[in-house]
Amino acid sequence: MSSGETCIYCGSCFDPNRGEGEHIIPAQLGEFRNDTRFRRICPGCNSRIGQAEQQMVQSGPEGFFRRMVKPQSKRLGKRGIGRPRGAMGAPPPEHMIDMGDHHALVEPSDDNPQNVFPVDHIFVRDKDGKEARVRLYPNMRADQIRSALAKAGVSEMKEARLHCGDKNWAEYTGLLQEVWPKLKLEEGEPTPAGVHTAVPGAVKFVVNTAYFRSLAKMAFHYYLAHSSRGHRGDESCFGNIRDFILNGGDSDRFFKERNHPHFVLPFGKLLSGGVVTPSQWCHVLAASELNGLAVAYVQLFVGPGCIPTPHYVSLGRWHSAVISPKGIWGHIYLYDNPQQPGRYAGRVVAAQITGFCPR
Repeated sequence: MSSGETCIYCGSCFDPNRGEGEHIIPAQLGEFRNDTRFRRICPGCNSRIGQAEQQMVQSGPEGFFRRMVKPQSKRLGKRGIGRPRGAMGAPPPEHMIDMGDHHALVEPSDDNPQNVFPVDHIFVRDKDGKEARVRLYPNMRADQIRSALAKAGVSEMKEARLHCGDKNWAEYTGLLQEVWPKLKLEEGEPTPAGVHTAVPGAVKFVVNTAYFRSLAKMAFHYYLAHSSRGHRGDESCFGNIRDFILNGGDSDRFFKERNHPHFVLPFGKLLSGGVVTPSQWCHVLAASELNGLAVAYVQLFVGPGCIPTPHYVSLGRWHSAVISPKGIWGHIYLYDNPQQPGRYAGRVVAAQITGFCPR
């Protein structure tokens, strides 16, 4: 490439040889050996679009798996991964355990997000069945609780449950009486102390358009980096996906279309009809440009016994009589053993797409 490369998003000229290029998999998920960098986006657009990736790792399920896998990343250095704080207008994930008639709030362990600890909070269910959980802290004020419930959209309270330890019981019951003066308190059965195994739980993720913009960017740049048609990405057929990645909009236009190829995980099938899962954590990316339609497949954090829902991203259509010799391809981003420190989190290997059929 020459030093006069133009950005596919804004059309400005920039030097593509400066810096490392754009990571197809966000750098916060780790850097991978043999990865192909995308170099047709200027630093300004890359920074602007990259802000959407913060929501993926702070509010989406990828943040949960990231804490579990603990990928190596030279950018994180000794700071570690830290706890999700939410980003781009979306809250952090909400971890809960099943109490039978409601879900109680818990805090995941820094070492393993599958291990959780109880936290002081109130569970509220209103007359319309809407639920909310509000964390409690010493010296908290009644107006802070009212504000949190109003933000959650909870109306007239029908049921409230207090979860806390003995140390703060008197303070919190007094606080709830201030919020609801007519509240009648009934003390329930205490939770036995100690370690409880295999407690049913759930994690609530709330994301917005920024999350899908980050997935679309990953899909689009992966397709362009490996396309055999020589597409740059600034062609008119990709105008809609470029605008969505840069500015947002209706994600259903690109993620809900059903008239696209169907990719099959490259790890094999079980006799029962299921698919084999890999023994190590990885990401699977694939693409097709057959029949004048560019579609990318993004499946993040596939691992032992875990197959997250894949994302199919429709990128664009064109009319051409030229048949591409390499119309389907895929790659696996494999994580290394996290106990082996180094610059890279893993490596990229070409994937043999074992199944492909139209829907």
